[in-house]
Amino acid sequence: MWKKAVITALSVVTLGVGSVYAENSLQTVHHVYIGGQEIGTIQNKEQIQEYVKDYVDEAESKHKDWEISLMEDVTYEKDKVFSADTEDNKVMNELKKELSIAAEAVMLNVNGQPVAFLPNEAEAKQVVTKMKQKYVDAEDLEMVEKDSQSEEVAAGEAMVTDVRLTGVVTYEDEKISPLYMDSVDEAMDRLENGASIEAKTAALPTSPLVESSHDPMLDVMVYERERQEETIEHSVEVKNTDDLYVGESKVTQSGKDGVKERLVRTVTRNGEQEKETILEEEMVQEPVTKVILKGTKQPPSIGTGNFVWPAVGGTITSKQGKRWGRQHKGIDIAGVSNRTIKAADNGKVIEAGYRNSFGNKVVIDHGNGYETLYAHLSSIDVNVGDVVQKGESLGVMGTTGHSTGIHLHFEVHKNGALENPLSHVSLK
Repeated sequence: MWKKAVITALSVVTLGVGSVYAENSLQTVHHVYIGGQEIGTIQNKEQIQEYVKDYVDEAESKHKDWEISLMEDVTYEKDKVFSADTEDNKVMNELKKELSIAAEAVMLNVNGQPVAFLPNEAEAKQVVTKMKQKYVDAEDLEMVEKDSQSEEVAAGEAMVTDVRLTGVVTYEDEKISPLYMDSVDEAMDRLENGASIEAKTAALPTSPLVESSHDPMLDVMVYERERQEETIEHSVEVKNTDDLYVGESKVTQSGKDGVKERLVRTVTRNGEQEKETILEEEMVQEPVTKVILKGTKQPPSIGTGNFVWPAVGGTITSKQGKRWGRQHKGIDIAGVSNRTIKAADNGKVIEAGYRNSFGNKVVIDHGNGYETLYAHLSSIDVNVGDVVQKGESLGVMGTTGHSTGIHLHFEVHKNGALENPLSHVSLK
């Protein structure tokens, strides 16, 4: 009985020693998988991990601002074998052939259609913002998006109230080859020219399918309110009055333009006006009519008998009487700064033109027996038949005819007889 027990114990010890020996004889290997597909067995997993790390680090150095990773998952499965028949070279070659770099990207979609891949959502949104800023100022866009516009629009000013896109823009996270990453400007170009990317899977094919319609994928609608000011021109009313002589006028009420305000809403599509609606209209200032009185009273052709000095100042250079061996019939006036010649009294022009030694000459019949004569004018402002008022301009002092210089020769006649002008006028 005791012999059997000893034999059994020896058997157990022997079995245990054998198992330990077998366990110590096994070698550790690692099965390597790419995307769940085994590519071989290796002993030194650290060597593969180091290669993968260097591969990713190199890509990160080229694209420092991007989130870089492997497109494929590399996994390992530990195993124990009696004989390690490893495939290090094969595994390394498969890694070089199958591994590819992936960049974390945000896919910009318009109406569900992929348009571009951007490094992050901020840049993807920047594309949309730049699209809007083609047709609206950055400051106005910011106020619209913050909903911080004023309630009222001041006169003569405009305010953007809304900026909308005609399509639905969405963003999705994707992993892509760095070759397919777009810049903001490239994505803008796609939007403007109707080019889209047909993304079939997260792991893109070698070349994405790009379709182009040459029409913008999005229209930018800008809604604006403007309070416009319109000037309403005043009217002019002319009233006849016999309180004024013919040819005279008087403004009794100054005219003033009115002002009309209207609040207008405009809608533009890609910078082109599409619709305009008048929301409010108000006359804020009524125009004031200009009123002018126009004289209808015929001026008197009968003189008063009281004469005024026929020039604007001046001095008498020659009086009536003997001169140079002959009779000088009137007086000569010269030395003026203003050469206007004036009617000495009311009357009717009976002569206006050039006459021999007098040169340009005007004669007025005052209708009361008096006539006055004005000679040597450089120009004449009246015509025969005109009724003139005392002090009204007849022309300009000159030196036409037989003259020794610029002056006015002035005569006074009564009932055909010559009179001394200085008996009727004087320089005050």
